[in-house]
Amino acid sequence: MSASPVFSIIVPTHKRPMLLGRALQSIKQQSFLSGSEAGQVEVLVVSDVIDASTDAVCSQLLGSHDRYLRRSGVAGPALSRNLALDMAQGSYVLFLDDDDALQPHWLEELAASTAFAHQIPIYADCTVIAERRLASGPEMLSATPMSCAGLLNDWLHVKNQVHMSCYALPRYYIGSQRFDPYMRAYEDWEFLLGLYRKRPAEHVGIQASFVFEVYDETSDRRGGSTEATGTDAVLDYLYVYRRYPGPDEAIRARRAALLALHGLQVAQEFL
Repeated sequence: MSASPVFSIIVPTHKRPMLLGRALQSIKQQSFLSGSEAGQVEVLVVSDVIDASTDAVCSQLLGSHDRYLRRSGVAGPALSRNLALDMAQGSYVLFLDDDDALQPHWLEELAASTAFAHQIPIYADCTVIAERRLASGPEMLSATPMSCAGLLNDWLHVKNQVHMSCYALPRYYIGSQRFDPYMRAYEDWEFLLGLYRKRPAEHVGIQASFVFEVYDETSDRRGGSTEATGTDAVLDYLYVYRRYPGPDEAIRARRAALLALHGLQVAQEFL
């Protein structure tokens, strides 16, 4: 067993034990763990609420190398991820929402990549799965493999481009960067934009995750730190734009156009 893990996988959760179980199973079933590598992966689950069903799932699926924390304070993934980041020991940090899952060979293929050997930030591909979430469990409707090659570019200054679960980020690269707990949503985009401005991640052609999306009213939908719609969502965009000014006129024009689509007129020189 190595002195410290290779991978730290951070999973924020909020009262979704059935989906959390699917996410954790996808980690424990990684082909990377088929040999003596168990100690090279640590899972950090942080719940923002006390929930007996979540406790039971974590007790069943987490091992001695993993950590499960129940925190107080404002609900939402930002503070949960920050707490886990402060505790992470792995050379690489990965993030997994509690309603998504890792693809079975992600860690094995990642560890064999040239980019990983050079300890550089990485983003990969995913498969988007549409599903209905019933009391008996999720029901898959469709699966669409998606290549993210070329998606991480300066358009990230306008809106998010690559799902959080597609990234593998060296801990040294993250440094002191943390998620903004005051954002209503899009805190993952703001976090990634801050890192992108340090150095863009490089793409590897590996399927990293299953991103599950709900297109009906069978269950709660994916959200940010809190639900953000309408004016709140537009204000979060504006908040990010003010924190990270557009690097050129073309980006500022795109930002102004996106805000205008949502009914907010802002002169591009302020973006």
